[in-house]
Amino acid sequence: MSPFERRIANTFEDLSAAMQDCTDALDQAGIPPDAVFAANLVLEELITNTIKYGYDEEGPREIAFIVAVDGDKMTIEIIDDGHDFDPFHQAPPDLSLPIEERPIGGLGLHLVKNTMDEYLHRRESGKNIVRLSKSLAPRG
Repeated sequence: MSPFERRIANTFEDLSAAMQDCTDALDQAGIPPDAVFAANLVLEELITNTIKYGYDEEGPREIAFIVAVDGDKMTIEIIDDGHDFDPFHQAPPDLSLPIEERPIGGLGLHLVKNTMDEYLHRRESGKNIVRLSKSLAPRG
C-alpha cells in the first residue's frame, strides 16, 4: 500500500474527513479490521488532543499524518507545531478506581499505548513528531 498522507487544518471537520479517507484507503488495501480500528483510535485520540490543547492562540494551524503499511507492519506518524507534549510520559489512569471516582483524562492515551506495539515522541525544529507502529502479523 502506498502511504496515506494528509495535511489538515486543526479542525474537527478536517480530522473527520481525513480519517474517513484513511479508513477507506486501509480497507481497499485489505488491511485487517483490527489494524484499521487501531489507526482510527490513534488518529482520533492524538489529533483531537492537539486540536483541543495544543495551541494557545486560535487560528488555523497544520497537522500532518502519514499511515504506511510495509509488509506486516503498520506505521503512523503525526506531526504538529503545538506545545511540546509527549503523550507517552503521562501517568496512566488508575483503573482500580470506580469510574465515577476517576479523574477526567488519560484513558484515551492509555488505550493508544495498549493498542500499538511501539510508540515514541520527539521534538524537532519546533514540532512534535509522534511515531507508532503495529504488527499486522497474525498472533498465535
